[in-house]
Amino acid sequence: MIVLGREVFLCKCSTDVAGGRDRDATGGGLRFVSGGEAHLCLLDKTSHGREHEIEFRARLARGEHWVLGLLGERVATYTWLHTRPRCAYPYLKSCAFSLPVPFGYGYDAWTSPELRGGGLRRQAFVHELRTLRSLGKDWEASFFVSYQLAGACRSLARAAIEIVPLWRIALGADRRLTIERLAATDRDASPEFTPDAE
Repeated sequence: MIVLGREVFLCKCSTDVAGGRDRDATGGGLRFVSGGEAHLCLLDKTSHGREHEIEFRARLARGEHWVLGLLGERVATYTWLHTRPRCAYPYLKSCAFSLPVPFGYGYDAWTSPELRGGGLRRQAFVHELRTLRSLGKDWEASFFVSYQLAGACRSLARAAIEIVPLWRIALGADRRLTIERLAATDRDASPEFTPDAE
């Protein structure tokens, strides 16, 4: 399911999660792997169509990292990561940010509908932060839709992870983007668009 938002927050999380532990909501059955083309056949067909397979192959070809959480041979959860110097929120036109060298970007997180609410996404987030750390990144940048942010902050706090909102981006009734600096510094992500971009 695509979640569209007229108000989103670009946030950062430290990848230093050595002490960030979380209980395994699957009773020890969840294992994380680096996804590849061979895993495409394991995707839930009710949530993933041919267009997903095409897009996922393209992401892998670009060198993106597919963090898969598997229960047996079933995809329970996943996230995509990349380390390019730019990220964008695709559902708000022109909403793009430059990322400094210490940043990676996490996006397109998915959890099987019947497994949601059990902490799998939190476990996956811890693993994706560790993956970015292994790639030499100190921070993960990610977008949160406004109504998801408070719940994500509460959930990730249980794994000793702090979400730091950097920028608030909103689409007004006039179809123009507005942006508000919340906590960004010169060493954080910076917008590539002007506040009144269409």
